[in-house]
Amino acid sequence: MNTVSESAAVSSDQQGSTLLEIASLLSDGSPEEGFSLTELNTKAASELKRFGDDLQSHLALIGVTVPPALQLRGDNKGAVYVIGEHALKAEIENFLNNNTRLLKWYKEVEVMHEILRSTELDHGQTLEGQVFNLGLTSLGCVAFFSVL
Repeated sequence: MNTVSESAAVSSDQQGSTLLEIASLLSDGSPEEGFSLTELNTKAASELKRFGDDLQSHLALIGVTVPPALQLRGDNKGAVYVIGEHALKAEIENFLNNNTRLLKWYKEVEVMHEILRSTELDHGQTLEGQVFNLGLTSLGCVAFFSVL
């Protein structure tokens, strides 16, 4: 069975975040034990759905409807941006970047998908040059990577 067994450095979080759960599972037990990639994939899919549903309900409060679909991408400073054109692009970015709960949750979803993506790469390949994107569509939330 594929497992992830190296522990990750995670800062303390009062909300008991998904990242802390993952870090706890990754670091518990002996080196032979690990966190199943199947379990991580299931958790990542669940969190993605929950995040998408929550995000869509919050965006509706500021008049954002889906469709049209939204593509979101974070930067290395913790901000999230709308990729492409959208009539309410500035309002969406302002709302997201002033909501620390959603920003933290976005980052948790991103990290889980980066872990999963890194397991898909061939030996010697890295995530360098690849960037996480989150799409919010009428069918739900999707996570994907693009090349810069």
